[in-house]
Amino acid sequence: MKNRAVSFLWDGSEPWGQFGTAVCLHGHTMHSEECLSFLPRYLHHVPGISQIVSRYERGPKPAVDFTRAYWTPPLTPASALRLERQQIEKYGLRPVVSLTDHDGIQAGMALQVTADSRQVPLSVEWTVPYDRSILHLGVHNLPPESARTWMSAMAAYTKAPQEALLSEILSELAKTPGVLIVLNHPFWLEEGVQEADHRRALARVLRESIERFHAFELNGTRRWHENAATIELAREHGRPVISGGDRHGCEPAACLNLTNAASFAEFASEIRSGYSTVVFMPQYQEPMPIRMLEAIWDILRPYPEYPGRERWIDRLFYRDEEGTARPVSAVWRDHVPWIVRPATGLVQFLAAPGVRSALRFLLTRRAEMLP
Repeated sequence: MKNRAVSFLWDGSEPWGQFGTAVCLHGHTMHSEECLSFLPRYLHHVPGISQIVSRYERGPKPAVDFTRAYWTPPLTPASALRLERQQIEKYGLRPVVSLTDHDGIQAGMALQVTADSRQVPLSVEWTVPYDRSILHLGVHNLPPESARTWMSAMAAYTKAPQEALLSEILSELAKTPGVLIVLNHPFWLEEGVQEADHRRALARVLRESIERFHAFELNGTRRWHENAATIELAREHGRPVISGGDRHGCEPAACLNLTNAASFAEFASEIRSGYSTVVFMPQYQEPMPIRMLEAIWDILRPYPEYPGRERWIDRLFYRDEEGTARPVSAVWRDHVPWIVRPATGLVQFLAAPGVRSALRFLLTRRAEMLP
């Protein structure tokens, strides 16, 4: 690891002076399918909501089988790009934004029609089943002329994993100039995966394919103790750490990379050479339950500017017995079941500015210690 710098805007440092560009990696748009099986576990972290979820889980018949449901983030590719650019430009820096939807490059393909491809690469967060666990890899800056071919290869592996092929796919990707391969949130557990299985899978993939990974991700939505463990893991394996906002709602990325590169390809070359400078933004200081609450409200609140996707029930989908996905607005015939209404109403109440401020005061004392 030639150079690894991590700074925090709340400690008085001002890292902008020597850099002209900020890179935002790992953001999601309406094209990501987010399985809802994790939702009950996350909601238990939010005061008030936890009690409703517990009562819901004890009920005789749930209104939704979360394992068959998924939601799509609210922002369009253009809105997500604008959100991330605005945060970066506020600091007088040139923005480079790599959006990574789950297993798809629709966002990048749409944006490259109007945006400069040097600043808006074709990127994806690839779901990789591996040795009784699931890894998420950020594959950034796919060549436009071969991007669909690469996506077909990734999709084939995800659907029918053959672990011997993973190293081959990663090897060929790593040989492609300008491509950046990132091990996203290395210690994050997919719902249903046991920690011991994940630790074993992580150790194995690093043992067999470490040369194909260019960096390990510090994640803007994960707790600091997990990011600190990632820093140590990167140190052990001689890899730089890199930022990953992992934005799903409307909060801009909580960490960025700083560079003087004028394009994503130049930035990728720096990272591949071992140079990386990460900065955590002020919103990372917020207590995690508050950030979770705001993200949930971003998911539930209406968006009149998006015809056909205005309501959360238009953006949440449910698969029937045949595997066909329909928006729950159609499944529920535009009528939200009574058992769901208390939870959505409480989220709206807790997300109100005054209540949110009170919660912030109460939760700050219990927040995780940050550097």
